[in-house]
Amino acid sequence: VITSAIYEGLKNLGFESGKILEPAMGIGNFFGTLPEEMRNSKLYGVELDSLTGRIAQQLYQTADIQIKGFEQTNFADNSFDVAVGNVPFGDYKVNDRKYNDMHLLIHDYFAVKMLDKVRPGGVVAFVTSKGTLDKENPEIRKYLAQRAELLGAIRLPNNAFKANAGTEVTSDIIFLQKRDRPIEINPDEVEWLNKSETADGFSVNNYFVQHPEMVLGKIAEAKHIY
Repeated sequence: VITSAIYEGLKNLGFESGKILEPAMGIGNFFGTLPEEMRNSKLYGVELDSLTGRIAQQLYQTADIQIKGFEQTNFADNSFDVAVGNVPFGDYKVNDRKYNDMHLLIHDYFAVKMLDKVRPGGVVAFVTSKGTLDKENPEIRKYLAQRAELLGAIRLPNNAFKANAGTEVTSDIIFLQKRDRPIEINPDEVEWLNKSETADGFSVNNYFVQHPEMVLGKIAEAKHIY
């Protein structure tokens, strides 16, 4: 349901076919649900785990799939039309010399690197921990906002992946469109940079306060935020 909805969003944005990158592909759920009208796209995937990566290579034999960490890949910047994925979440970092100085948690690392890999005007559509939009420090959001326009975000219920992956975690789908070049921004004028309170008193990203229809479920207290 989620992968198909992301493709529907890309279709609504005018994407028909092109170079698609999935940098944390597992066995390739995004490739497997690629709509018929997008099948002329060139597919590039990355998977860290050897077993799931080899399964993906067998399932999608015309795709270029590398079995390694995203940090070990050498795709050229500005070389993809779209990057999609359900990225790893967690309170840990990866070693990538280009980005180490930013001290990014893994889900934010994927967001930043995926954005670097798409061309100006290209779209990054990914599932990430709610920590990307809800963390107290807005620096990662400012960095992204300087380089991309937020097209929209959807907050998923914490049981969205329970049946498929056995996990209960609140996550967001984020759509970003890359700018031609980084710009200076006024944080007070960018809706999704800061947090504010819902009517029930929960502190969340201001985007969801201003657009409650983009929250699927009910916002409630969480034990922690990455």
